[in-house]
Amino acid sequence: MGLQLSLPSIDLYLPGKATAVRQKLTEMGIGDPNRPNVAQAFSVLQQPNADAESLVQAAASAPPQLQSRIYQQAAAKAIEEGNTDRARQIANDHLQASARDSIMQRIDFKEMAKKAEGARLDEIRQNLARLSSDTDKISLLLQVAGDLQKDNPKAQLQVLEEARTIANHRAANYDQFEDQLRVARAFSAVDAARSFEMLEPGIAQLNDLLSAASVLSGFEVNIFRDGEMTVNNLGGSGLNSTIGRYGQELALLAKSDFGRSETLAARFQFTEPRIMAQLSIIKGALGVQPTGQPNAIRNFAPAGNFVIRQE
Repeated sequence: MGLQLSLPSIDLYLPGKATAVRQKLTEMGIGDPNRPNVAQAFSVLQQPNADAESLVQAAASAPPQLQSRIYQQAAAKAIEEGNTDRARQIANDHLQASARDSIMQRIDFKEMAKKAEGARLDEIRQNLARLSSDTDKISLLLQVAGDLQKDNPKAQLQVLEEARTIANHRAANYDQFEDQLRVARAFSAVDAARSFEMLEPGIAQLNDLLSAASVLSGFEVNIFRDGEMTVNNLGGSGLNSTIGRYGQELALLAKSDFGRSETLAARFQFTEPRIMAQLSIIKGALGVQPTGQPNAIRNFAPAGNFVIRQE
């Protein structure tokens, strides 16, 4: 079902949100979202198979506040289609500063993927050295690996190994956990064993963080009460979201090795994270798609003082 940008419908079904929606649309300079040009832009954006030229046409008629975003998507689509010259033209004609630089980097890596294997890896390493953050380096390596998936699986594995080397350390923040999860996801389609190897130390570190949270409860954090983890207090935290992400990845890997996924889920020392991960695996086996940030325990946990005890 497509996105329905109908203010009357919002007034009818979400009256408490109508004022905020109108204010946000005004800030974006959209005004009436039912205008033909706005509706056309959103319609094209919702089409999964929209090509680069369709997106360019949609951007040209979209409100100014939306144009840069749509042109960036058009350039990215042109790269996916293998038309780097068109992507470069779109970026130079319609994008500014960081958005243009991001597209140009993707073009460089796309073109590197077409070169001979040895030269490509050397050039990739040179380009990585110019990037300041590990997250940016991993993002570009995963883009290259995706481009190599069909044409050169051997080179794809080498590029993923480069990403694993960068991500394979004890996480210092939740973004670094996410970097590790992204690399694990990329490996899952080509070498599931590597994915499990990426996830295992992260689960051990999450256990350490949960133990630390238990000690600090009442001082710096409040996700435990009387030595027991409470569902309501855990919800919405970065720690909870990261645990949920691990559950998602274990559910994906269960399709290739259900037993090992179950074994890793059981490595969570606290009962609640363990149940969350196990439920994600079960839902994945049943074909249930996750919605939003996973917190499967909420699906059956009663409100109030329900707690899950540490074993």
